[in-house]
Amino acid sequence: MTWEALLSAAIGAVIALSGTLLADLRRDRRQRERDHDIERRKYCVEFTLALNAALGGLREAARVPADERVEAATRAVATSGVYGAREQLLLAGTPALLTAGEAVFHRLVEVRDAVRGGAALDSPAYHEAYHGFADALWRFRLAVRTDLGQPGLTPAALDRPDWSDRDRCTVCGVLTAAA
Repeated sequence: MTWEALLSAAIGAVIALSGTLLADLRRDRRQRERDHDIERRKYCVEFTLALNAALGGLREAARVPADERVEAATRAVATSGVYGAREQLLLAGTPALLTAGEAVFHRLVEVRDAVRGGAALDSPAYHEAYHGFADALWRFRLAVRTDLGQPGLTPAALDRPDWSDRDRCTVCGVLTAAA
């Protein structure tokens, strides 16, 4: 075998090997991106479920005697898992998810603070905080949908005037009629 043939074979092997390595690197990058997307989606779902659990606990806390509401509201949020879910989102979320996530988290804190302040479930103070939370939760859901590449939604698409749930609230309807 001549040295030209040996050199040609070596160059061909290097080209083939580098092509294979490049293809593997691209495939690995795409797989890592998919894994990150799956992880981010999981964190968003966990955060949403924790927010709902916290709200459910706060609803219960708003039903207990007024002198027990501070402890009940604190316990409701602490046991919901929302703090851990928020941390996961803060570490893995995109800026748009973090902005929407922080907005809904702070609206949840407003509900908690209203209950701690003595607001009962059927009080104007509770409902003012709740409807802000409901709106912010929908905006978080929409940010997640956008992040996942899903089409946006409008309230009208779900036969709603807005995201606050005020139109479906029997308490707010009663409060408005009484005013």
